[in-house]
Amino acid sequence: MFRTEIHRAFFNKLFLLSLAIGCAIAVAHVFQFVIPDMAEEGLYGEEWPRSAFTRWMGAWGYPIHAELFYFLTPILAALPFGWSLCSDSKSGYLNQIYTRGRRGRYLAAKALALFVSGGTAVAVPLIVNFVGTACVLPMILPDPVGIGYFMVLPMSFLGELYFENALLYNLAYYGIIFLAGGLMALLAIPLSLPLSNKILAVFAPFAVCTLLAQFTTEGPYYSFAPTTFMRPGQDYGYLLPDQVLAFCMVVAVAAGISCWFLSRKDYVS
Repeated sequence: MFRTEIHRAFFNKLFLLSLAIGCAIAVAHVFQFVIPDMAEEGLYGEEWPRSAFTRWMGAWGYPIHAELFYFLTPILAALPFGWSLCSDSKSGYLNQIYTRGRRGRYLAAKALALFVSGGTAVAVPLIVNFVGTACVLPMILPDPVGIGYFMVLPMSFLGELYFENALLYNLAYYGIIFLAGGLMALLAIPLSLPLSNKILAVFAPFAVCTLLAQFTTEGPYYSFAPTTFMRPGQDYGYLLPDQVLAFCMVVAVAAGISCWFLSRKDYVS
């Protein structure tokens, strides 16, 4: 069951479409910002040289590519497999699973497939962008002497690690990005219950995450929104782990209650 759901999540056209959209933004950032930025570096008398660690899409909010990518991440996360629960219900596949008494395994496999595919669809484009940026700009390590040229500061979340080992900092943040993408995809389970349309099920996490960011970004709870806490540059403020944990718990509880409700039903219409 787990292998089947994972295969369905990764080997479908919508997963490839999600990757294509994310990677297109990542590659466009390299060609439209990083390469011209490198060519014009000599025109500016900056004290600190430009580096892949300071100019990749995750660390620098300018120009529009980064904002567009983060804005679309809930769609990119849910597009690969967020439609599957509605699809299985409509096709009658879910009823077949229920008659065979494999509800728990099916729902657990569905949640895992959603989480992993969503995290992958969001993390891979940012990896592509950093690799592409590193092919253009040198990987000069950040140094506290150059504070003012970096968005991350020593007092930021994992700030000391950033200045000690920037590559390890990036790797740690890829884990956070994967977590954010997986959680956004996982929202499709509770949001699919009141919806019977596959398109609505895919776009529902986008609506929820966008509203959440809208109401929290300017306040003290900015780290509660996944589209905010997943930013390695920590543009809106230092990541607050307790708020990230709170969001994880909310999604986990919502998905768990939804799975319990589905497992108690005799059939799914």
